[in-house]
Amino acid sequence: MSTQLLPARPPAASTSEVKPARRGHLDQVDLVRVVTFSAVIAVHTISETSDPYNIGAGSLLSLLHFTRSVFFFLTGFVLVFTYRNRPLAAGKFVRRRLALVGIPYLVWTLAYFGIAQVGAQPLTSGEAVSTLWEDVYRGIGWYHLYFLMVSMQFYVLFPLFMKVLRATRRYHALLLGGSLALQVGVTAALTYLPEPDPNSLLGQVWANEGTLLTSYQFYLVAGCVAAFHYERFQGWIRDNSRLVLWLLLGSMVFAEGWYFTGVLSGVDPWAATGVLQPEMIPWFCAVVLGLYLLGSVWSERRRPGGLSGRLVSAASTRSFGVFLVHPAFIWLFGRIGDGWFAQNLSPFANTLATYAFAIACSLVFVEVVIHTPLSKILIGREQLPLPSLHLARA
Repeated sequence: MSTQLLPARPPAASTSEVKPARRGHLDQVDLVRVVTFSAVIAVHTISETSDPYNIGAGSLLSLLHFTRSVFFFLTGFVLVFTYRNRPLAAGKFVRRRLALVGIPYLVWTLAYFGIAQVGAQPLTSGEAVSTLWEDVYRGIGWYHLYFLMVSMQFYVLFPLFMKVLRATRRYHALLLGGSLALQVGVTAALTYLPEPDPNSLLGQVWANEGTLLTSYQFYLVAGCVAAFHYERFQGWIRDNSRLVLWLLLGSMVFAEGWYFTGVLSGVDPWAATGVLQPEMIPWFCAVVLGLYLLGSVWSERRRPGGLSGRLVSAASTRSFGVFLVHPAFIWLFGRIGDGWFAQNLSPFANTLATYAFAIACSLVFVEVVIHTPLSKILIGREQLPLPSLHLARA
C-alpha cells in the first residue's frame, strides 16, 4: 500500500508539471505558521512551568525547539516567493519591514521591561536606562524577542541577498551547501569551543549568539532557495512524501538519542536541550520538510471556502500578535493567587492549564487590538474592520 499523502498523479507526471505559482497566497504556509506558533507557546510554557532538571520535559523541549528553524525558513520563503518575479525597491522595502517589526519590537521590549520590574528591587533612573538600552540593542528584553531582532537583520540584507540569488541561479545547490557547512561550523564552535574573553569583540559576539543572523542563516537561505525554485520544491515535496516521513522519523530518533546520551553522561537536562547544537540540524531540517508536507496535504484536500480554511487563515493573521503577547500571560498565570496553580496542581496539569490560559487570553487580546488603530503598533498588522452582524428579520 502506498504511503503517498498527496493525491496521486499519472505515472508520467514530473515535478515540472506543478503549476507555476502566481503572486497569490500560499495556503500551506498558513497552516505551517499556525502549527509553529502553537509549538513555540508550548516551548515557553514547558520551560516556565517545569523543573529544568526534569528529564522528560527536557526530552520534549529538545524536539519542540524546531520552531526556530521553521520560523526562519518561512521568513525567507515568503519574502522570496513574493519578490522573485517582481522588482524590489530596496529602500522602500527595508523602511516598511523595519517599521512593521521594529515598532512592535520597541513597544514590547518596553512592556516586558516593565513586567520584569514587578516584584524586583527598584532600579535607579540610570540603571533603568542602561538596562532598557541593553534590552533593545541586544534583543534580550524577553526570551522570545530574539526572533524580531534576527528578522530585522535579515530585512536589511534581503535586497542584497535577492541580487545574489538572481546572479547565482545556476549555483543554488552550492550556495545551499556552503550555507549548511557554515551552519554546522558555527553551531559546533558555539557548542564545543571554550568561550572567548567576554571583554573581546569575539566574546561580545559569542555572548549574543542567540540574537544574531549568523546563528540561523542556513534556515533563511534554505527558505529563500526553496521559494526561488517554488515549482520544483513543491513538486519534490509532492513526489517524496514517503522519504520526508522517513527523514522525520529517523532524525527524531537521532535527536532523542543524542539528548539522552548527553543526560546519561552527566549533562544537565536543561543544557542538553540547547538549540544551537550541530547534532540537532537534521531534526530541524526534517521538521521543516514535514510541516511543509503537512501544509501541502491540507491545502490540496481542504474544501475552498470551507471552515478549516477560514479558521487557519484567521489564526495565521493573528499568530504574530499572539507570539508577541503570550509570554505576558504565561507570566501572569504563574502569579495568580501567589502561584496557587503551581502549588495545587500536578506539574503536568499546571503546564496544560498555563498553555490554555496563555493561548486563550492572547487570542482575545489580539482580537481586540487588531480592530483598533493600535494594531500596526502592537502587532504589526493593518487594522481590520469590525465584523458585521447580520441579524435575521423576524
